Amino acid sequence: MPHPQSTRFVPIREAICEVLVSAPALSEVESVVRDREAFARAPATQYPVIGVFFADTAGAERLRWAGNRRDHSYQLEVHVAVRALESAQASEDLLFGYVEAVEEALRAAPTLGGLVRFMSAALVRRVRAKVESYWHSQAVLLVTCEQRVE
Repeated sequence: MPHPQSTRFVPIREAICEVLVSAPALSEVESVVRDREAFARAPATQYPVIGVFFADTAGAERLRWAGNRRDHSYQLEVHVAVRALESAQASEDLLFGYVEAVEEALRAAPTLGGLVRFMSAALVRRVRAKVESYWHSQAVLLVTCEQRVE
């Protein structure tokens, strides 16, 4: 018997990845990865890099009082990481440019082509650190989508 296929979670993640890959403002991004370990091990030549992962609280269901409708809520994390040689400030400025480009790309596709009812994104965390000879900056956006299932 074949393994079951995701009909809700994975298609939403893939739609978000497609939106980010096709955004003109993100054309300098070297890769959009779906694996946390691959994101963490990305070589210096692969920056800037974006990772799209399911959040720890990936999904929830709310029953509706009318009929058999259910609202499903999905949470994904979009990680953006950049490196800069110049300074901590240059790294952070570059990071915020990419964060804004990710926000704009997601805002331009609020229903992911009709896959979800709505989507929102919020910057929830950012870090900056000196690593060897460069500055590494990373931000996490929490993306929340809602889908109605009849």
